[in-house]
Amino acid sequence: MMAPGSIPWETLAICLLLLGAPAVAAPRHARAWHLGGVALTLLVALVVGDGPTAYLAIGAGKLLHAARAFPVTRTGALSIAVSAAAAIGAAVTLGQDALPAAFVLSTLAIAVSAGVMPLHVGTASLCDRLPALQAAKLSSTVALVFLHLRFVDHHPAAADMATFLVPYGAMACMAGALLTVVQTDLRGFYRGTMSMHGGMLLAAVGTASLGNFAAALFVAITMGLSLGGLGLVIALLEERAGPVSLTTPGGRARAFPRLAGAFALFGGAGVAMPGTAGFVADDLLLHTLWMVSPASTVITILSSAILAAVTLSCIAAVFFGRPVSSLAPDLYPRERWMVGALLALLVVIGVGPKLLLGPADAFLAAPPTITQAAGVPIP
Repeated sequence: MMAPGSIPWETLAICLLLLGAPAVAAPRHARAWHLGGVALTLLVALVVGDGPTAYLAIGAGKLLHAARAFPVTRTGALSIAVSAAAAIGAAVTLGQDALPAAFVLSTLAIAVSAGVMPLHVGTASLCDRLPALQAAKLSSTVALVFLHLRFVDHHPAAADMATFLVPYGAMACMAGALLTVVQTDLRGFYRGTMSMHGGMLLAAVGTASLGNFAAALFVAITMGLSLGGLGLVIALLEERAGPVSLTTPGGRARAFPRLAGAFALFGGAGVAMPGTAGFVADDLLLHTLWMVSPASTVITILSSAILAAVTLSCIAAVFFGRPVSSLAPDLYPRERWMVGALLALLVVIGVGPKLLLGPADAFLAAPPTITQAAGVPIP
């Protein structure tokens, strides 16, 4: 076990906030067994000092997510279960010191969980049917990336595989960005945005194999905060206005000014708006990508530019134009607190990235010993 001072408290706190924010903002959709069980698995995964136990905990948490999604979307539940199976497989192979196999299985778990194309079908279904649950599920995605960086990314085979992961992630990033261009409703925009960021996350995980561990974790946390907040805002807006089309006049900003502002800020953070963590994450990622593949860097920049244009168009279509009246209220106090907390974190770590990068560098830079990875107690 690790010394108490070396526990990744910052990452744990962010994961718990991502898990709990949708439940606090919309408690009628929350289930105590789901929240309590997943919170426990996150705590175990990030606190224990051996790899197999940590991966088993994440796998168990994902199975709880799958059980919560099953009554609404079988496709989404199956996708989460596949990610859980890959994480459990990583635990087994890690226990056998088969690090290359553990790396592949862990990467597969991340790709399915993040919605990397063409493995995005289940995540797309969650974005369409249960956006609040998808927002909460990002907590386990961030934790899974942390475990990947800590336990399976410190060996030569991982660096060799980076030559495949980086260009593949960049192409998946472009595919997701192009997907957003043809969407006609708000949840379709969320699906495409999730896939675009999933590709970006996979490319970041690839660059981490060359030593850029903290940068990859920063990208994962920024994705969680920005897209988790975006999914929460979409769920809250559609509770008030019903399904939102992008092809009809919007004009909802006057009726829902706080929702409009939150949507714009979360969307902006997702496309590297200065002053937010998204700007720092993109800067870190592009610098590390350039060292691996200049072509992938250009593709990622173009993908971000496409998504930025679509995001601005989406904001205009949903909130501006001919005013639309509504009897529904703007954000309630509990909703404002949760949305405000996610936005505050995006700004705080955007203005002071070393608050997160410093502890992450110290924690992840040193490779684990074989006994730590395999879960064998160290005398």
